[in-house]
Amino acid sequence: MIETPVLNLLITNAFTGKTTWLQASQLYPVSEFVDAFYRTRAAMQRNIDDLTDEQVAYSTDSNPIWSLSETITHIIYSQNGYHNFLLDLSASPTHHLLEAAKGFGEGAKPGQPADDLRRALRDATDRIHQLIDETLPVHDPALHNMNPLFGRVNYSTVVLLLCAHEVDHVRQAIVMRRLSHNYTNRSAHLPTLPKSTPSQKSDS
Repeated sequence: MIETPVLNLLITNAFTGKTTWLQASQLYPVSEFVDAFYRTRAAMQRNIDDLTDEQVAYSTDSNPIWSLSETITHIIYSQNGYHNFLLDLSASPTHHLLEAAKGFGEGAKPGQPADDLRRALRDATDRIHQLIDETLPVHDPALHNMNPLFGRVNYSTVVLLLCAHEVDHVRQAIVMRRLSHNYTNRSAHLPTLPKSTPSQKSDS
């Protein structure tokens, strides 16, 4: 199992150009990156499991991080792109997904109900799990594609990119979970002002 500090350093080195994503993805077996992705996705699911609609919608102008609603909807939408990348690098007959991200930041939706987010994330996890189960045994490690954003990639590289994307957003989600808890706790303890009543005119 890749320890979290080792994985973080690997991702940082690829993000900053100290190594290519292809080179980084050859340092460990692809199964290690798959396991790391599943652990990170489970952390994301736990992060929203007990939150309210108000908490997942919380955002503030003083913090540039997305709301949890935006983060979850974005990673679900982005997953479709990785789904298609993995199919391109395997012999699976599974169909490509038509609705898939083509760039950064796509698919983020604010204000989605917490229950809908939890259900959608579970469904997305089931889909990617099924796809990896189908494609991992039949992928060709020697097959490479050129990606305009990440350079030369193979199947293992795409799994690492999927994992890195999840790691980046789960960090943000943990911050927003804490901020949303602080906000709702403060709101709950604000004094309630008495309702004002219109002043009655005295009879004259």
